[in-house]
Amino acid sequence: MHPILFTIGPLTLRVYGLMLALSFFGGMLLAAWRARNRGIDQRHIYDLSLVILICAVVGARLFHFIFHFDQYAYHGDPWVQLLRIWDGGLMLFGGFIFALAGSVVYLWRKRLPVWKITDIVAPSVALGLGITRIGCFFNGCCYGRATDSWLGMVFPHNAAVYYELRTGIPPGTPVLPTQLFESAAGFFLFGLLLFVERKWKRFHGLLFGILIAFFGAWRLFIEEFRFREDDMWALGGFLSKNQVISIVILLVGVGVALWRWLADKKAGRLLEPAVESAAVREAVGRRRAEREKRARRRRK
Repeated sequence: MHPILFTIGPLTLRVYGLMLALSFFGGMLLAAWRARNRGIDQRHIYDLSLVILICAVVGARLFHFIFHFDQYAYHGDPWVQLLRIWDGGLMLFGGFIFALAGSVVYLWRKRLPVWKITDIVAPSVALGLGITRIGCFFNGCCYGRATDSWLGMVFPHNAAVYYELRTGIPPGTPVLPTQLFESAAGFFLFGLLLFVERKWKRFHGLLFGILIAFFGAWRLFIEEFRFREDDMWALGGFLSKNQVISIVILLVGVGVALWRWLADKKAGRLLEPAVESAAVREAVGRRRAEREKRARRRRK
């Protein structure tokens, strides 16, 4: 709940920015390591990571602009404000959708194995979601509803949850720390994807489909506990706009996994999980042996 880590002269390091950097570089290095073990050139992962970063920022900004247009118009010319990205204002939905869509398009245009590589990257995305939400917690954004539950937390009086007039929440009121709930969900998804890959993966695209479906299902659930603005409701007040988007994302994820399974089953390309896992372990062991061999040579 301390958004600024430290300040040295004109340089200010925010916890949120640090978490974003950790999620991006950590996820990229993890994906590169996984790609190398599966016979994919690591340079493709580094190029793809840049595409993901650009698409995520553009998508997150555009979605925030669309859903909060009145805030941009209030501060002047909305189209000028749209470009002032350093003032803040990003929406995870847009970043997630644009990043994944951009990844598929990029890999397809480069004639790379789309579904094999998206499965390689999927755990990194889940890990990034878990790390980034920790930054949201320290930043005081993406908060939950006011509550008298023991789960409620009181943020500093200058936190976004209190100074944003649209919330109407008096300073000192406990709110649900939904940022931590979402962070835990991201780390759980990370472990789930690795487990499924090791035990049950039969076709490329499965992890990618699970990532999308889980994200949609979780956001559909957690929206019930997050603070919601009056103008964010849809379908006669039964669902919020975010929940409508979540349902679409959930269906897309299920559709991707089902389509990839049917396509590979029809083509006779279904995998044996144990065989693929053994191949990865063999590749890791082979490189470890090579490193040890080089180390022995240097000692001589």
